[in-house]
Amino acid sequence: MKKTVIGILLLLFLIVISFNVFQYWKSNSHSEIVSGLKGSIYYTERVDGVLTLFKSDATLQNKILLYSHKGKGKDSYGGHNDNIIDFNYDKTSQTIYFIAMNKGSWSLFSLKEGDVQPILLREEDMLTKTDYIQNQFDHLSVSSRQGSIYSKENKKEKIIKKFYGIYDGKFTGYGPIGFSPDGKYLVYYSMEHLTPFGTLLEGIFKNKVGNMYIMDLSTMKSTKYLDASQIQWIID
Repeated sequence: MKKTVIGILLLLFLIVISFNVFQYWKSNSHSEIVSGLKGSIYYTERVDGVLTLFKSDATLQNKILLYSHKGKGKDSYGGHNDNIIDFNYDKTSQTIYFIAMNKGSWSLFSLKEGDVQPILLREEDMLTKTDYIQNQFDHLSVSSRQGSIYSKENKKEKIIKKFYGIYDGKFTGYGPIGFSPDGKYLVYYSMEHLTPFGTLLEGIFKNKVGNMYIMDLSTMKSTKYLDASQIQWIID
C-alpha cells in the first residue's frame, strides 16, 4: 500500500515537472515580443520576501533598483514590515511617491529619481493615484471568466485566451493585469496548471506558483514577462 502511494505521488510529480517543461518551452517560444516593447516600467518585485521598487526598460533590459525599504519598516508589534505597498511615478516632477511602514504607521514618502534617500511626508495608508496598468484601453476592455480571458470592444465580446482544465478561482486559470499604454499588448497572469492539484503540488515543492505573461494583441501570441506586483508603464 505504502509503495503504491509513493508510486502515485512520484507519477504525479513527474506529470507536474513535464507540464512545467512544456510551459517553459511555450513561454519562451515567442520571446521576440518583449524585444519590441517601448517605454519604461516601474514595478515592485519581491527580493528576499520584501516588495522592492525597480525600474526597467519595457524590454526588461537595464533593470535598476530604485529603492529598498528593507530594515526600515519597524511596525507597532516589535517586528518589521519592509514592503512598499503602493507607489506612483510622477513623470512631470520625476518623483516617485510610495507607501511604506515608518515607526509603526503606514506613511507616504517621496523619492526624486536618481536620489538614494527618500523624504518622509506624512502618515498615510494608501495612494489616491497610482497609474498602474489597467484592464481597459479606450473602448477595449478585458475580463476573466471561468479561467479564460475575454475582450470586449463596441459591445462585441470574444475569447482571447482559453483555459482548458478544471477551473478553480484560487488555483487555476488566467487573469488579466492590464494593457500597455498604447493598447497593443496585454499583461496577464497564469496559474500554469490544468488542475488545482498541480498548482498545490508545485507550491509544495517550489514555494511559488504562476507566472506573468504578455500578449501581442495583433497576433495573440504570448511570452513570459517579468515577475512583478504593481506595474506602471510609461511611454514618452
